[in-house]
Amino acid sequence: MDYAVVLASVFAVHVLAMISPGPNVLIVTQSAISQSRKAGIATAIGIAAGAAFWSSAAILGLSVLFARFTWIYRGLEVLGGIYLIYLGIRLWRTAFAPLPTATGARVPSRTYGQAFRDGLLTNLTNPKSIIFYGSIFAALLPPDLPVWVKAAAFCIIVVNSTAWHIALACLFSVRRAQHAYERSKRWIDRIAGATLAFLGIRLLLGNR
Repeated sequence: MDYAVVLASVFAVHVLAMISPGPNVLIVTQSAISQSRKAGIATAIGIAAGAAFWSSAAILGLSVLFARFTWIYRGLEVLGGIYLIYLGIRLWRTAFAPLPTATGARVPSRTYGQAFRDGLLTNLTNPKSIIFYGSIFAALLPPDLPVWVKAAAFCIIVVNSTAWHIALACLFSVRRAQHAYERSKRWIDRIAGATLAFLGIRLLLGNR
């Protein structure tokens, strides 16, 4: 078996799954653009921590567990749906609230720990993450692979997730993006909130 091909496949498939719009992208960009670059980075690190959890779980046999105990998979869907609806309602309710400022500086309404938590929980309950790590990622890494190949795949996932989401946080925290957000905050927050809530409802209904 060509291990380089295996690792290249893991890299390519993960990048394609990661960059497509979804809850992870939405929560990082919203955190960075509405608060600060540091808040966005804290959220991004939370998402990377979730990626580390899911990838290690997949290596240890996550797909087998889901196949045998379907109620665990369904339970994650329900929890994920509830959490996404909660995030959506929170964004909707604060759509008309002004951004907190002091002496012209932006003051985060959440601590960095809370931003990290939102990123972590969003990734842990993200349907795309469950599907990717529970099926596609696990299928790319058969059980007979050497430990070093699995470790390398784990590192690829964590580095990919960290780099991509931090890049998003930095991009959407620039002053021009923040000023554009301030001008259209009520609509951006409501669209983002409605999107998260819609994704949550789909999860609760079992539609992925």
